[in-house]
Amino acid sequence: MATAITSVTLHWADILVLVAYFALVIGFGIWSSCKNRGSIGGYFLAGRSMSFLPVGASLFASNIGSGHFIGLAGSGASNGIGVAGFELNAGYVLMILGWMFLPVYVKADVYTMPEFLKKRFGGDRIRFYLTILALLLSIFTKISVDLYSGAIFLNQALGWNMYISVIALVLLAAIFTISGGLSAVIWTDFIQTIIMIISAFILMIICYVRVGGIQLIKELYPYAVANTTLFNDTNCGIPPQDYFSLIRPLNSADGPPWVGIIGMTILSIWYWCSDQVIVQRALAAKNLTHARAGCIVASYLKFLPLFLMIIPGMVARILFQDEIGCSTPETCEKMCGNRMSCTDIAYPIIVIKLMPNGLRGLMLACMIAALMSSLTSIFNSSSTIFTIDIWQRFRSKAPQWELLIVGRVCTLVLVGISIIWIPIISVAQGGKLFDYIQSVTSFLAPPICAIYLLAILWKRINEEGAFWGLICGLIIGLIRFIWEFSYSVPPCLYSSTDSRPQAVKFHFLYFAILLFVLTCLVTITISLLTRPIPQQCLYGLNIFDLDNPLKPTPIPTKQGRWHKADTGFEDKHIRPKSSIHRISPVESTTTRRKFGLFFPDPSNKNVKYYLKVALSWICGVEHQSEDDDKAAVTSTMPPLTPENPFWKYICNINGVLIIAFCAFVWAFFTDYRIDKMYKST
Repeated sequence: MATAITSVTLHWADILVLVAYFALVIGFGIWSSCKNRGSIGGYFLAGRSMSFLPVGASLFASNIGSGHFIGLAGSGASNGIGVAGFELNAGYVLMILGWMFLPVYVKADVYTMPEFLKKRFGGDRIRFYLTILALLLSIFTKISVDLYSGAIFLNQALGWNMYISVIALVLLAAIFTISGGLSAVIWTDFIQTIIMIISAFILMIICYVRVGGIQLIKELYPYAVANTTLFNDTNCGIPPQDYFSLIRPLNSADGPPWVGIIGMTILSIWYWCSDQVIVQRALAAKNLTHARAGCIVASYLKFLPLFLMIIPGMVARILFQDEIGCSTPETCEKMCGNRMSCTDIAYPIIVIKLMPNGLRGLMLACMIAALMSSLTSIFNSSSTIFTIDIWQRFRSKAPQWELLIVGRVCTLVLVGISIIWIPIISVAQGGKLFDYIQSVTSFLAPPICAIYLLAILWKRINEEGAFWGLICGLIIGLIRFIWEFSYSVPPCLYSSTDSRPQAVKFHFLYFAILLFVLTCLVTITISLLTRPIPQQCLYGLNIFDLDNPLKPTPIPTKQGRWHKADTGFEDKHIRPKSSIHRISPVESTTTRRKFGLFFPDPSNKNVKYYLKVALSWICGVEHQSEDDDKAAVTSTMPPLTPENPFWKYICNINGVLIIAFCAFVWAFFTDYRIDKMYKST
């Protein structure tokens, strides 16, 4: 269990800033969410009414959680700026989202990503598979990581026990999510993004001034070694020589190898173009132009982590060499409670020791803002896909109040499993949090990326090929996942005792490329050997058919336990079944009588009445009149309005500028010596 760096007593100015922050964000979230209370559409969607600024800010805030502050700064402290490649990679992948994927999603008129694949391929087994996998990824790479990183910050800053910190964070996240839907989350994200950028920018300036600028950071970082490192004869605790290069050798162990850029792109396409948390925000834009402009805003913001988080992490190692650069398990355990490494405390330590009174409170608010933004987004999206893609599969006539309650129960279960997994995170990938996130993603996400890309690019891909491609990819990925975490990785000082086979040491980005290619081969081969999907079922469901005015015919599902798509049907007039059950006034009245616990009687306002009001508020089912029920379940997502030619042109120009700027940054922060490309130092 980690120990506090120092005993910190918050100044009254810090407490004032924290109180003001909570009052502002919570109050605004409740005010915004009141417009959508009791509506499953308002809770799970934002009604496609958002302008590009809140959409772009929400995309950025949903991505940048406390895991990024802790993980990116920790990677910067450990091996330099190499990890910035993941952030720069997101810049041009967001352009792929806005110009390739979003038009198809909008044309398909879907709520969730598994729902899109249901329309594209038919059947139920792919949708069910992806829903389960999305929930697993939420547990292992999102919820557990955010709780762990947030707990690290509170533990180091305030000296709280790790699990007490986790419980406190969960309760705080509940305050943010218990009263609202996606609209409230997006507007809250907008405020929190401003807070995050301002406070992180202030800390960045303090760090740069304290050392003397970026040039001195570059010169001093190689000598930032702990006293324990100076008195041993190993390379443990010594920064890599290519610490200021985004391009690393093929067999680099201190950052992503340069061929791994392809693997980065695969992971980025999965995350930014098919993950429910991200795409849900882009689909909330009022039209396609605003959606693309939101992607552009998020792309520009993604250039900031290199300067706001990664380089300050390097500064932390320069200023606090013994604490962060510890090289022996005994010293690291004494410094931070983790025998593997203490680099993940880099950001908390500079907040605690460099920020003045008042600004320290702002920075604490910034970290909590990052955590809350990420958790509220994950909670909302996870409950969405569980209720729509799993619960309604078995309870097709479930009323709205039931869906809302089930969604929140699902969230509680995910949080519980995530807390149990936290001890594994602390020792995975040598104690490097960001490497852990990317490695787990590399084991599970490439097959999903392959299927989504093939789905929007090639009509010939059918349900049979997609399903077996996913299954093969999942089996191989799970084997590597279980194999990886069945071994305990020894600390660097005892690396000679590492008994892991070479297959487990195979770099996770290389594995992501291999898994992606294998999934594509299996999917394409089986698709070509089996019956294609009828053309009338594919209208508007790929990037080359967006102008088709015809609606696709739903693909029926074969009877039987496999729930395959029936591509051999001949009836071209099959009517699609609504995924949301219409509640009649009679059924609504019956429900109220049967479940009176959630529907207080306003004619008798006693203590029991107010207890029911409180319970219904927590469960999100108050104000459920008959008209509200009917309006909520019968509403459909309207198509996006046509794009304005002028603003479409502006978006296109900005898209080109972002791609060019990404290329420039990659080129600027690269060591071009040939010997560095093919061997590690």
